[in-house]
Amino acid sequence: MKQSIHTLTLTLDFKLLNDISAIDRFGGEWIAIEKREGQQTLKELKSIATVQSTGASTRIEGSKLSNDEVKILIDNLTISKLEERDQQEVVGYFHVLDIITESYQDIPITENSLKNLHNQLMKFSDKDQWHKGDYKQNSNSVEATNPDGTKTIIFNTTPPGIETENAMRALIEWYNNDHDTPPLLKAAAFVYEFLSIHPFQDGNGRLSRLIGTLLLLKNGYNWIQYVSFEHEIEQRKPEYYRVLMECQQKRPGEEIHPWILFFASSLSNIQTKLMTKLEGQKRENKLSPKEKTVLAFIENNPGCQSSQIAEKLSISLPTVKRMLAELTNSKFVIQHGAGKGTNYTIMQELKIQKNVIIKLTIDEPKQERLLTHRSHFIEINKIMLRPTFEWNDPNVWSKKLYEEGLKLHIQCISKNGIVRKNEYRLSSFVTPFSYDPIFNLQDSISIPGSFSGGVPADNEFPMKIIIEIVTESWDSEFNVDLVIDAGLE
Repeated sequence: MKQSIHTLTLTLDFKLLNDISAIDRFGGEWIAIEKREGQQTLKELKSIATVQSTGASTRIEGSKLSNDEVKILIDNLTISKLEERDQQEVVGYFHVLDIITESYQDIPITENSLKNLHNQLMKFSDKDQWHKGDYKQNSNSVEATNPDGTKTIIFNTTPPGIETENAMRALIEWYNNDHDTPPLLKAAAFVYEFLSIHPFQDGNGRLSRLIGTLLLLKNGYNWIQYVSFEHEIEQRKPEYYRVLMECQQKRPGEEIHPWILFFASSLSNIQTKLMTKLEGQKRENKLSPKEKTVLAFIENNPGCQSSQIAEKLSISLPTVKRMLAELTNSKFVIQHGAGKGTNYTIMQELKIQKNVIIKLTIDEPKQERLLTHRSHFIEINKIMLRPTFEWNDPNVWSKKLYEEGLKLHIQCISKNGIVRKNEYRLSSFVTPFSYDPIFNLQDSISIPGSFSGGVPADNEFPMKIIIEIVTESWDSEFNVDLVIDAGLE
């Protein structure tokens, strides 16, 4: 079923309707949860989420500050001198996020309100004083910051001047007068269209995520302030940019189903994380102050030993060993090894994501994932080729596949620099008499298990996974979809 949303098109399929329904049901359940949970618990969750959101949203745009550095900066705002651009952007984001969570009911969706939020976002940034709170004067484009600091253009945006002004007026008028589209779809479409217009000279990405939070809060999704939507987007950054680009390439009047699906799945994921955090906090509240201190140390120093904990925290070794035994029995920590090699890590809640698609294309042949804990994994179960040429006979695509020498190249790069890699020639998966170029793997490609002869040691994480298609010929004529299961928090 196709639906028009503003100037956009959306196909409402069963999966999307089911996702939206589940998210809304959670909203109803949250009212009871909020009443049940103590104010202190919610306050702690909000504080953690605020740091994560501020750090993640600014890092998406190129900031280098970690969450720990963000927290220190926020906790010392009265004495901090904001000399570096990263610091200025972090404080600006924190400032606006605080305004939104405290006053969202009083913030109307108008041009003046959005301009004021942009003004506040750029308030502390020296280089942005000339344009803060005003629509752009020069052309801009959506860019992704690569790991090496270079920029990749994702898509071009609405020209400055009258076109941007008209587009923003039309967007806001639609939002305030459309009483038929479900609030979640309206919020997602508004964020998408705002990014497409890119009305301000800079700060549009950060402001779009703040606007997303504002719209969700105004429509009753109060739980959003207790978990970080921005952190979820940062974790899925390559997918975030790919989906935006995929929709934008068909502008105007584009089909935004991929974006809405991404938006909804992100909300669904953070709902699960929020409930996990609540359960974790309930359990942690039963711990003594010393046990909490030990738990925090292990979280920040995975793979540490009892003697290190005792020395660093100035707690006697017998006391530390007793607490570690209790924390292990209570499933707060995991004990690895025995004897002198015994070490400890935090027990992580593992969420298995089924049938996730990793898209490798001619234009974007490489994807990266980060496994942050030894229990994390990726399993490739199916490989689907997408030939870019016309074919009627399977001999056509299989012959070209052999000629190209197309390979799946996978690297696992550990924290300490150990590189493990493997290559799979895709023609080796071709089954005789198979018409479609779809390979269901009898033995899944397990990452990192298939590369290390087992599970790597704790001190090898976080581990970067690079999955890439490479060809022996000059050009490839195949896009490749990998269907995976992934174990993540």
